[in-house]
Amino acid sequence: MNSQETTTTEKASFAQILEAWETNEQDNQLSNKGQIIEGVVVETREDTVFLDIGEKQEGRVPLSDFYNDAPSTGTPVSVVLKRRVDGYAILSKKEADIRKGWDSIRDAYTNGYPVMGKVVGEIKGKGFVVHVEDVSLFLPASHLAMKFKDLADLKTKEIDVKIIEINERNKSGVVSRKKLLEEVNNEKWDGLLEKVKIGDKVSAKVVKIANFGVFCEVEGVIGLLRQNDISYKKFAPFKQFFQVGQEFEVLILELDKENNKLSLGLKQMHEDPWDWAKRELEKGMIVSGTVTSLTSFGAFVELMDGLEGLIHTSELTWSKKPPLPKDLIKKADTVEAEVLDIDFDKRRLSLSMKHLLPNPWDNLSANVRVGNNLEGIITGITKYGAFVEVESGIEGLIHLSDITWDEKEKNPTALLKKGQKVEYKILDVNLDSQRISCGLKQLTEHPYEALKKKYPPGTLVEGKIKSIVSFGVFVEVEPGFEGLVHISEIPPDRTNQLEEYYPIGAIVKTAVLKIDSNTKKISLSIKDHDKAVEREEMAKYIKDDGEVSRESLGSFMNLK
Repeated sequence: MNSQETTTTEKASFAQILEAWETNEQDNQLSNKGQIIEGVVVETREDTVFLDIGEKQEGRVPLSDFYNDAPSTGTPVSVVLKRRVDGYAILSKKEADIRKGWDSIRDAYTNGYPVMGKVVGEIKGKGFVVHVEDVSLFLPASHLAMKFKDLADLKTKEIDVKIIEINERNKSGVVSRKKLLEEVNNEKWDGLLEKVKIGDKVSAKVVKIANFGVFCEVEGVIGLLRQNDISYKKFAPFKQFFQVGQEFEVLILELDKENNKLSLGLKQMHEDPWDWAKRELEKGMIVSGTVTSLTSFGAFVELMDGLEGLIHTSELTWSKKPPLPKDLIKKADTVEAEVLDIDFDKRRLSLSMKHLLPNPWDNLSANVRVGNNLEGIITGITKYGAFVEVESGIEGLIHLSDITWDEKEKNPTALLKKGQKVEYKILDVNLDSQRISCGLKQLTEHPYEALKKKYPPGTLVEGKIKSIVSFGVFVEVEPGFEGLVHISEIPPDRTNQLEEYYPIGAIVKTAVLKIDSNTKKISLSIKDHDKAVEREEMAKYIKDDGEVSRESLGSFMNLK
């Protein structure tokens, strides 16, 4: 096989590899498209809720999917991945709710469980739209079996109904309150009402386990222990803790014979953890807990069942660029933290691990002073610069404008690599805001200052014509440095024929008028150069006539 055939084969192989890689990337991007995935609320901005979905990409959900009620940071949410656009994922909570809700509806229909719903609308002359587990079902007017003032009054009530028909294809169904009431066993209900009241502890026996709770028999009447009444912990799994036939103690939450409704509670038998928090917790306390989940913005720590606090990434270490939580702690780790803030109304608890560590800013080395040159490791690179380790736990920022003097460098951060050891200069130390500014280019003199020293006013310099404009010509005095000979500094008899006298690329002799390092401008003069040459010739002439010349070139120049 000749070299040309080899090259062709290599190109083909590379093309195949590239195509396979791109296909694999596309498959990875689309692999979970349309699937239900789990996320955690990071924040809400305007009409969008942002989720951490365990990827580099952030997830976005319309606030309308939450019925315009902004969820709390850290709330776990099930969503459906719709598509990926411009570096983020478009998600739907509504679709995930409907899918999960439909599973519960199918389960309830198959096993004859009653379900709880809320009237959200009316179909004139026919019936009502009822939301059950976030799915819209139809309640015929003849199956409502209750009195109400108007639709607004009806919408304030949650009602128990029985599912009497479902349509798998359309994900729709029909419910009936009337059918549920027909199943009321008056004799058993009367017996129950004689023995118990709301708030009593009773023995309950598991008869059915549904997706949304556990059905239990109490004195012959079937009651529901809903998922939300099992544990104070949000969205806690529960099915594995119950078995049909199992008996345990519960609290009576609601007794409603007329609506055939017996509500039971398990968590209510124990103190609400937030009541305990009001009594026992205060800012500045050190607490211990178990890490329950890790996200890109922090770690959730459970102090007790149903009481979690958030350690934000900024509260993990004193570093201005803190590591990811997963790099410091693991799920199920026991950690200690300080209580930073408690919001009892919103049930939010903020914790800090770094407050249990010495603050390195309190013991900043004497070497960290403005103007000092130090060495350190590049710890991270961002779009606005690079971070360098100044001392253990303290980083300084090298802004991209302080990396190089070369203004033609489009991507200064590309000159640095994470882990690289560099020398840098301390530009600013702000103890109040705990920020240190560093620079690399400041290790060397400003190029225009160096040029200013090299070419003081009056210096004669040769350069190459780089361009011609209406107001003069630009001359390259050194590679990368161009000066302007303004048209007023060109002999008058040549100003109308600049291209003829000063063609691009030609060498021209000038005198330096001024170098301004602030504006980075170099001013040159051809007129002054010619005058200087004339005066030098005159000086030589006088010297040749036998008179001693004590005048230098500079003394002959009468520059502006």
